[in-house]
Amino acid sequence: MQVSITGRHVELTEPLKAYVDDKLQHLKHSFDHVVDVHVVLSVEKFRQRCEVSMQASGINIHGSHETEDMYASIDGVVDKLNRQLKRYRAKLRRHRGDAAGREIKVSHKVLDMAVDKDELTEDHQPETLRHEQIDAKPMSVDEAVMQLELGSRDLIFFTNGQTEQLNAVYRRPDGALSWIEPEVA
Repeated sequence: MQVSITGRHVELTEPLKAYVDDKLQHLKHSFDHVVDVHVVLSVEKFRQRCEVSMQASGINIHGSHETEDMYASIDGVVDKLNRQLKRYRAKLRRHRGDAAGREIKVSHKVLDMAVDKDELTEDHQPETLRHEQIDAKPMSVDEAVMQLELGSRDLIFFTNGQTEQLNAVYRRPDGALSWIEPEVA
């Protein structure tokens, strides 16, 4: 998680920076996919304000809090962000649990294509280097895209909750997302 802190009309002391960083590390326990955090601390007369913008794997979360004490403002905005992240996680769990349909096992094999051989016989079968079973859980397309954004994998197989057919969402080399859905012939 990369944290940048900006001060407007306030001196950014080391204890203040450490306090902000420590509080933001607690958010990482609530949601471990936080990528970038930008904090703006500002003072205007008696108002001391803390604004935080977070970018977390496909979602942006913003919060601000204003009091007469900077440390209280920091605590307030962290509490707000924590509630937002918990709501988002609950939404993910709710969508995962509500999806209708059945779970399908998908087989994933890595094959040795024997590129070093000059000529292959007609009945040649490539050797399996690695074999993996993947669960294609029932979910919506939006949920699959969200799981892809939050996860470390570039491909997700899932059972579409509407059609109850096997679908896939994957990240293309150019960074765009693609959705594979079977069509009736």
